[in-house]
Amino acid sequence: MIPLRLELTNFLSYRETAVLDFTGIHLACISGANGAGKSSILDSITWALFGKARSKSDDDLVNRRAALAGDTAAVTYTFALEESTYRVIRRKRVRQATKLELQILANGDYANGKWKTLSESKVRETEAAIVNLLNMNYDTFINASFLIQGKADEFTTKTPGKRKEILADLLGVSQWDQYRDAAAEKRKAAETAIMLLDSQMGDIAAELEEEEARKEALATAQEIHQAIANRLKDKEKLLAELKRVETAVQQQQANLKNLETNLSHAQTSLANLQKSQSQRQHERDSYQATLDDAEAIIAAFAAYEQADAQLRQWQAKADQFNKLQRKQHKHELAITQERSRLTTRQKELTAQQEKSKQAQAERKTVIQTITDDQAQLTQTTAKLSALTQQIEAWHEARTELQRLQSERQSYHKEQSRLQSEAAKIEKLAQEKTAVTTNHSAAHKKITQLTADLAASETQNVRYATAKAELDTINGEQPRLREQMDKLAERINRLQMETGGSCPLCGQELSESHRHAVLEELQTDGKEAGDRFRANKQRITDLTAEVADLEQKLKQKPRLEKELQSQRDRLVRAEARLTEITQSLTAWEQDGQVQLAAVEATLAETAVLDAQTQKVNELSSAATQKETLEKAQQAQQRAIANAEARLTEIDKLLADWSERGQPELAATTAQLNANEYATEAQTAMAALNQQISELDYDTDAHNTAKQAHADLAAAPKRQQALQQAKTAVDTLDATLTDLAAQLAAQKQTVKALAAQQETAVAQLADLQSSEGDLRATENEVIDLREEEIAANRTVGAAQQRLSVLDDLRQRSQSLLDKRAEKTLQVQRLKLLEKACGRDGVQALLIEHALPEIEEHANELLERLTGGDMRLSFETQRKLKSRDAITETLDIRISDSAGERPYDNFSGGEQFRVNFAVRLALSQLLAKRAGARLQTLVIDEGFGSQDPNGRQRLVEAINTIQDDFVRILVITHIDELRDAFPARIE
Repeated sequence: MIPLRLELTNFLSYRETAVLDFTGIHLACISGANGAGKSSILDSITWALFGKARSKSDDDLVNRRAALAGDTAAVTYTFALEESTYRVIRRKRVRQATKLELQILANGDYANGKWKTLSESKVRETEAAIVNLLNMNYDTFINASFLIQGKADEFTTKTPGKRKEILADLLGVSQWDQYRDAAAEKRKAAETAIMLLDSQMGDIAAELEEEEARKEALATAQEIHQAIANRLKDKEKLLAELKRVETAVQQQQANLKNLETNLSHAQTSLANLQKSQSQRQHERDSYQATLDDAEAIIAAFAAYEQADAQLRQWQAKADQFNKLQRKQHKHELAITQERSRLTTRQKELTAQQEKSKQAQAERKTVIQTITDDQAQLTQTTAKLSALTQQIEAWHEARTELQRLQSERQSYHKEQSRLQSEAAKIEKLAQEKTAVTTNHSAAHKKITQLTADLAASETQNVRYATAKAELDTINGEQPRLREQMDKLAERINRLQMETGGSCPLCGQELSESHRHAVLEELQTDGKEAGDRFRANKQRITDLTAEVADLEQKLKQKPRLEKELQSQRDRLVRAEARLTEITQSLTAWEQDGQVQLAAVEATLAETAVLDAQTQKVNELSSAATQKETLEKAQQAQQRAIANAEARLTEIDKLLADWSERGQPELAATTAQLNANEYATEAQTAMAALNQQISELDYDTDAHNTAKQAHADLAAAPKRQQALQQAKTAVDTLDATLTDLAAQLAAQKQTVKALAAQQETAVAQLADLQSSEGDLRATENEVIDLREEEIAANRTVGAAQQRLSVLDDLRQRSQSLLDKRAEKTLQVQRLKLLEKACGRDGVQALLIEHALPEIEEHANELLERLTGGDMRLSFETQRKLKSRDAITETLDIRISDSAGERPYDNFSGGEQFRVNFAVRLALSQLLAKRAGARLQTLVIDEGFGSQDPNGRQRLVEAINTIQDDFVRILVITHIDELRDAFPARIE
């Protein structure tokens, strides 16, 4: 994989979009101050590809300001792989799901090409596609492509045991621990299953022993069930007979009830017939009374018909009379409206006549007013002409006075400005003293802080040295403790052995041999104990020293911040002193002179006083002119108003003479002669003639109405007479029929009463033969329940007996399963051992070491010109006895021979560290099935002295041809120019 382009937006410290273009870069340095986001570049690449970075949560990767604003963090990483170009885009918004896209360049044109998506439907599936594409997961990628700060010497400086753990982690063989743990879990589960199977088979065996007892229980249950069944059969026969008798009783009771109901209905029907006969007889008597009064009814009806004819005649005349009156009302309304209109108009014209008389008198008054006002206006105009020359002189004098006053006001403003500036200058002079004091204090503080920071650098170096030594000793202590425990155990075993073979080496155990071995073991134990105790004291001392140095180094950021603050303070003080000095010099040269000149000018007031007096003397003429002008305007308005009123009066008099006066005379004459609404008055006369000819009499009409009302009941009585004649014949026939029905119904009632008596006697006979049906039913129910319970007992006994056959088959099946589980446990124990540290893991490490050694020596040969080589030793002989132990020692040799790692110089150690670390990266990439084409070095240059930094640069230059792209991250300025390309 070769990086081509990296684009960051709202990622960690990158608020705005930042773009890194790697095209054309072979070896480059990524530089910047601490905290500037250099290592964030590595985090962005791993996060884009694998969704992992140093932060625990994806939300922590979103820039804080962007998170508060609700913006999205995004990383777009473009890389080349096997002649294809890919792009990965990962986006994240706080508290929302991550979005991931995988794309491939479709046409190979990186600048203008189109991208084709390779993304899956889910983020996890897309991440899996990326891992398959790279042939590397996150752990393999960072261990193969990244040299992370402080980890270059992690392998070489550790104890052999730690080296094996580190190598196991890097090679991923620790995954076999998971296989071992999985095998152990399955073994434990299988052993638990065997215990469960044993328990189940024991329960089955216990049940099989109960077979005879269960057979006896079944026989007993069957006997009890048969006895209960026989009793139940007898009781059910008795119950059937009792139910038959009960049914007969119920049927007879129903028959008796029907007879009672029929008798009741017959008696009710008889009563209804009797009632109907009485009602019909009453109706016939009523009709007969009407027939007896027939002559009077006929005479009254004849009188009614005569009165009705007279009433209709008078009503016809009344309708005609009302119609003529309605026509009269219409014409009366027209006459009244016309007379009202003429009267109103007569009043209006009379009012206009009165106004014309008043206008005649007012006209004379207005003419006299106009004459008087014109005379006064002529006098006022003459007086104004005489004041014109004086007014012009007053205007000129006042203009000059205003100019002098404006000029003096400007001088006052300038005086105020200069006085304010003088006050500021006085404050500046005081401030200059304070700023000078502040400047001196800042300079002194900077000197002190610079010395403190120089001491802090020395403390930092000492801290790194002490921390490294402390880590080394802490790593050595467990090994020493283990060594001492083993030595003590061997000494105890040797001391307790009385004869025979030596328990340590197997040789004959003579006293001399025992003494020699004990002396050797005790010497080794004393050396290990002395070293352990010395280390323990040294750990105490170093821990205290490291803690003290940590506290002191924690002050470094504060000192740096305070130093920068004091430098800023010094710069501000110097700038302020310059400003104050310039301001004071400018005031002395210009400001003071200007203030004196302005104050002298303001002290001279003679010209202004003389001009003020002149304006006051001429102001009386102006006041007089203003009064006369107002009077002139008032007189002109009065004349104009009077002339306008005179015009109105003349117009009013002319209009009255031409129209109003003739109209008043004509209206008055028309009213006096009743010459209005002529058509309506003619129509009224004709209608009055028709009313007279009609001869309608209201009193006669009312008399006819009363006579008709008195005879109003005659028609109803006449109708009732006709109905009575018809109804009497019908009622006679109905009464004859009712008499026959009454006789027949009485016979029916008598017959039903006799049948009822017979049914009562039969019911009494049946009831005498009834038994205790309820008690018998209860007994049957109880026996049935007993029979069901007994049947269940039989079924349960049969089930308990038949289940034994199933249990025998199940016992055999469980026995077969136990054999399978036992075999599985044996195999899982073997698998558990094979996946352990001494199994496949040891084989993988053992097979990997020659390849690491080969790659490391190849690089060492280039770094040292063939002067240095290394080898790994996985076994060594014990000093205490003739035995071999597992280890992982590094043997390093040069032209001077083989020496321990600690005896080589810092530069030589660094070359060994670098060669081993890079060999491990190459091995990881090869095992992942990927080519290692990119190397990112984030190894802390700050912890190296100048020579160490130079050695690192030389090492990188030596291996640069092995990679397509190498990126070196540092914050040290002097290293920026050591590489051909630089990314700020």
